[in-house]
Amino acid sequence: MRDERPPSPATVAIVEDEREVREGLRYLLGLDDRLCIRATFGDAEEFLSWLAANPEPDLVLMDINLPGMSGIEATRLVRERFPSVIVLILTIFEDEDKILASIRAGARGYILKNTKPEALIEQILSARDEGSPISPTVARRLLDELRRSGGDRTAVDYNLTPREQEVLKDIVDGLTYRELAERHHIAGSTAKKHILHIYQKLNVSSKAEIVRKAIKEGLI
Repeated sequence: MRDERPPSPATVAIVEDEREVREGLRYLLGLDDRLCIRATFGDAEEFLSWLAANPEPDLVLMDINLPGMSGIEATRLVRERFPSVIVLILTIFEDEDKILASIRAGARGYILKNTKPEALIEQILSARDEGSPISPTVARRLLDELRRSGGDRTAVDYNLTPREQEVLKDIVDGLTYRELAERHHIAGSTAKKHILHIYQKLNVSSKAEIVRKAIKEGLI
């Protein structure tokens, strides 16, 4: 008989220097039983010390503008020392330099603080699976930056189906699984299958890599 028990809650740590924001996130995310808030921290140094002495959370929501060590540097250290921990940047910053620096440091996703709570929860859960959530406005800024710096593009044939090409464009535009499914009138599981096939064909592991490859190789 198949085990149909729901998956265990995703464990989350929050690194945010503003107390009201930190506690607000703890409260809002804690309302969803699919998430378990393990701990919250006001700076990166405190978080790293805790991480070295406690069971690793599944994910950490990391602010960029922290006192002392920046969130970007902390992300780099987390990925070096604790590679199984998923780092999601949660910030107000939309400029391309910080976006690209965060991705290079190893962040799985880049989400803006004005994201609605229900969307933020879905993005966190998608990151625990195979997703790499990026807020739509951030995806557009990243896309614009890559277009400016891409130079000459050489189209490569990855044998994407027409539907996969449509989905690829939607991924670059920042659509979520749910939005993809609604746009193409398909089930969410089907949308995920299309995305998985695209990841496999392009040999990438994150949305950021997809965006870079799509622009540099003229796929959209």
